[in-house]
Amino acid sequence: MTSARLAIQTAATLSRNANPVARFKRGSQSLFNISIYTFGLSGVWVGFGSILLQYKVTEIAANDPVRMLGWTLDKTSLAALVSLIGLAIAAVVQPAIGFISDQKVTVSALKRYPFIIFGLLGLSVSTLLFGFVNSFLALMLVTIAMQVSGNTAQGPANALIIDHVDDSERGRASGYLNLMRLMGSGFVAMLVVFLMSNYHIEDAPQWMWYSVILMVAVLLATTVYTLLALRVPKSRSTDEEQMEIDFDIEGADGDNERGYTRSRYYMFLLAMAILIAAMSAIQTNALFFVQDVIGLENPAKGGNYILVALIGSAAVVVYPAGKLSDHIGRGSLLLLSGILGAGGILSLLLLNANSLIEVVPGVMAIGFAVGIYLSVGWAVANDLVRRSTAARDLSLTSISGLVGAIVGRSSGFFIGGLNDQGSQLGMEYLGYTVMLSLASLAFIISGVAFWFVVKNE
Repeated sequence: MTSARLAIQTAATLSRNANPVARFKRGSQSLFNISIYTFGLSGVWVGFGSILLQYKVTEIAANDPVRMLGWTLDKTSLAALVSLIGLAIAAVVQPAIGFISDQKVTVSALKRYPFIIFGLLGLSVSTLLFGFVNSFLALMLVTIAMQVSGNTAQGPANALIIDHVDDSERGRASGYLNLMRLMGSGFVAMLVVFLMSNYHIEDAPQWMWYSVILMVAVLLATTVYTLLALRVPKSRSTDEEQMEIDFDIEGADGDNERGYTRSRYYMFLLAMAILIAAMSAIQTNALFFVQDVIGLENPAKGGNYILVALIGSAAVVVYPAGKLSDHIGRGSLLLLSGILGAGGILSLLLLNANSLIEVVPGVMAIGFAVGIYLSVGWAVANDLVRRSTAARDLSLTSISGLVGAIVGRSSGFFIGGLNDQGSQLGMEYLGYTVMLSLASLAFIISGVAFWFVVKNE
């Protein structure tokens, strides 16, 4: 090992013992600095995809019905269509920009950050435009703009951990990253739900704007911090630049210590797609489930219970699970995640709940499962790729997630019809029952598959 690389690793080890905010000037050596972007980014996606989009498609379906191939789209179908088109855009943009950033990274891993900054700024502008949406066409254009800009940032950002964190601490770093993601999701979602509980399209339309402005403000704040924290100082010496280049070259082409193989990688991608399909189906239809099955006229008010239970329980375990996986391995924790998720979903089916309080334990079990998966699963993804092609390979992982999301969100096309058929057969809410049953099975299948991927660590 060269003296340059030894110096860099020593500095990185010392920096990990400092307060993350106090390490602002240490740039990419701080887990806080390379993770904070996702606080605002995840807040926008959850606020838009899980809350505001549902309100908007409900209004469009009621006031300006959309017909396709002779079929009038209801609110669940319209939400699924918008989501699917957005995800298709993301599946193209994210790996393309990730591949481009891999070419830049041969000089300095911090060369990824212009893509991240400009993407986040573009997402801020396109999110603000959502406030003006009043038709299906406008909704589609804004959704496409959001997906293009957001995934311009996400593709390169996927590789920040493998660029800057030692192999032995990827679980911890993944836990930290996903803790920021959950905190951002929870913070923005709960505030948006609170604001939208006062919303009415005619009597109080301003609350939609308040929600949009809140999301944009949080995103801009984290973007500005990232811009300042990860910028390359102008006073940086030639020796320092050369040290970084030496570090990148030495680690660029070596095989991963955990045994990089394409077969394991593809199996991981498949398991990830199955799990995300289940999670996306639940996320996309949660607001409708609360409204239809539990019977809340204003689902935004009661939805806070579900958000607190789900995101809170996930946040409790996400960092410890990632850190623990560095010491005991990843497989058993991912298998546990599948079992917890399946059990939580089955409890929702068996309870036949008519109040939100009754569903909270099941939602918490799902939250624990999601928290474990987010940190440990992302650590596995980083274990299975090479440094030299990190953004490209991790974007393939993201595509797997996007494929799963497409499958999950497509459930919106069938739930309404199955509910109607079930009512005729005396099986109320058949669509939701089928969705939850398949989601429970998906958690089990993915947990077992993840265990097989990493069982030989």
